[in-house]
Amino acid sequence: MPENDKIKSLHLENFTVFEKADFEFCPGINVLIGANGTGKTHVMKISYGLLELCYYIQKKSVEPINFIGDIFQQTSLESLNRISGQAALAKLKYAATKTELEIFPKNKKPDTISGISGTDPAPKSCFIPAQEFLSINKGFRSTYENREIPYDRTYYDLSLALDTLPLRREKLTGVKDILDLLGNILAGKDAESGDVVSQEGGQFYLNLPEGRLDAPLVADGYRKLATLYYLLRNGSLTKNSVLFWDEPEANLNPKLIVETVRVLKMMAALGMQIFVATHDYLLSHELSLMAEYPSDADIDIRFFALHKPDRTAGVQVESGRTLAEIENNPILEEFAAHYDRESALFHQSEGQDE
Repeated sequence: MPENDKIKSLHLENFTVFEKADFEFCPGINVLIGANGTGKTHVMKISYGLLELCYYIQKKSVEPINFIGDIFQQTSLESLNRISGQAALAKLKYAATKTELEIFPKNKKPDTISGISGTDPAPKSCFIPAQEFLSINKGFRSTYENREIPYDRTYYDLSLALDTLPLRREKLTGVKDILDLLGNILAGKDAESGDVVSQEGGQFYLNLPEGRLDAPLVADGYRKLATLYYLLRNGSLTKNSVLFWDEPEANLNPKLIVETVRVLKMMAALGMQIFVATHDYLLSHELSLMAEYPSDADIDIRFFALHKPDRTAGVQVESGRTLAEIENNPILEEFAAHYDRESALFHQSEGQDE
């Protein structure tokens, strides 16, 4: 995807936990860090929602306002206003196109998508939630469409994306090396050639050295990586796509986290724009090392630290090219505190031994 076709910025006012916030995104990997409740997932959801709105409105295939409500699992968009009674604003810019969502209090003015200025076709995007999904995909869409279930629209969209059949192998130009790496991570280098992940009637299987296993029988971490594998295999993710991935590290051991960073790097080098929200020390610092010590395939990376000065204040945002440029890093702060606790216990035990 050409750099000028990617998401450039997001502006929020009175939106969920944000009083006023601006994000200037990079065309490569954008990393959101922050304590619980600082709005990392909200940033990704509204960015995904507004981008998908542009895509669907251009196709005239979705009702705009309900779509955003479904993304946040809210029947009333006013629930997204940080301060009740005041309007909220979310403004996204990609390429030369801007789209705005204005959320007004009840009885004042209807919620509006206040114009999409520009005609650039919206890039297709995928949102992978923190919760593993592959094992519950079968029958999910029908249940979502007909029943009240505790899942937001991102799960439904993911199910739609996973439903697409695999591409012909000659159509996999660009992503083949990424698929090979993911295949090696999942099945090992000595695994038989062929697709590591397959689907029959909505049921997913992993073809591993141990045999062909139903997705529910495979570890959660492998299922998350298998989801990414299949989205690449069926063309839902291409070099022209935008990927939003909430907590990639969930249910992954450290070795798999390092391998996942390698995958993200290859995807970004291919041209995908990537957004991740993370609480993980290893994932965030491996990504920071890529920026601090660039290789031949230099990847643009930007970190966004979300923090609250106090519990009642709006979330503030700072950004940097590496973690060293971030002042408020709760991941590093807690690891430093852990080291201090360990040192104190060590010196205490040394004193008792004397």
